[in-house]
Amino acid sequence: MPLNHDAYSRYRLIDVRLRKKPYPHLEELIWYLNDRLDKNISKRTVQLDLQEMRYSQALNFNAPIVYDKSERTYRYKDPDFSINNLPVSADELHGIDFAISILNQFKHLPAIKEFEDAIKKIASTVKLNKEARGESDHIQFDKPFVIKGIEFIEPILKAISERRVLKFTYQKHGSDDISQNLLEPYLIKEAKNFWYVIGKRTNKKEQKILTFALDRIHDMQLTNDIFSEEKIDKKNFFKNVVGVTLGEGKPEKVLLSFAPLQGKYIKTVPIHHSQQILKETKTELKISLELVINHELKMQLLSYGENVRVLQPKKLAEEIKESAKKMTKLYA
Repeated sequence: MPLNHDAYSRYRLIDVRLRKKPYPHLEELIWYLNDRLDKNISKRTVQLDLQEMRYSQALNFNAPIVYDKSERTYRYKDPDFSINNLPVSADELHGIDFAISILNQFKHLPAIKEFEDAIKKIASTVKLNKEARGESDHIQFDKPFVIKGIEFIEPILKAISERRVLKFTYQKHGSDDISQNLLEPYLIKEAKNFWYVIGKRTNKKEQKILTFALDRIHDMQLTNDIFSEEKIDKKNFFKNVVGVTLGEGKPEKVLLSFAPLQGKYIKTVPIHHSQQILKETKTELKISLELVINHELKMQLLSYGENVRVLQPKKLAEEIKESAKKMTKLYA
């Protein structure tokens, strides 16, 4: 029997009614469900629900529902039983809720869709437990959105596993040019809710390691061409990078001076794992980082506005200064 939201709504209401006196006749239970759900629930459906709550391995409620022949009523043998009772803490419930919100972002993937019913079951049970604890409005998550290009994750993973060359067209952001690409895929990376494939493009004279955003890929195909080995160290490839842009050159020491309030945030949420605090006073937080200078780092520094000053390297400081001047002119 497929698990669905309507069924769980009925299970929840049946659970509530079986724990309250006077215990209900079957007809009273049907009336109760019809009234609360504003639907015409059949006698057969309610009888099947009772059976599912008792015996379904998929539900795993193992509800101790008993029928009193003399009274013709239904109740729980254990008056303390409820399908809401899960052996988890409030923090664990919130953790599960957070995990479900993440899974919902990938619900269109076949690998996730296969477990859609199980995810719905867990989500519904968590909701019931939170409501029972009076916590239903205590925590909110951003609504998940469909990430364009996420459907390519599975074929890319297959290509990486089987070392098969990918063929696709690609349109860079803000450009009308469309390129044809043959790629040896080595790695998939996520950054700020967007997904990227990293690999070596083989259909150009300059065979470089490049990053392609999945939301800009079209017409992807797995070819029968096999590549021999991966050309990157996956573990350390993005070790000194913010985001996914590889940039040019080697990692450099970046020195930043933050205003006190922004500094507190930077201490709590570091820019990068290489971050070290060099100085902390009432007027300044000074940190160092070991990073390749790339576009994402510059954009992040600009987002701090007047609350950060680049001390080193000099070239990066000049670039941020010029960008700030251009921003000022927009409001002149």
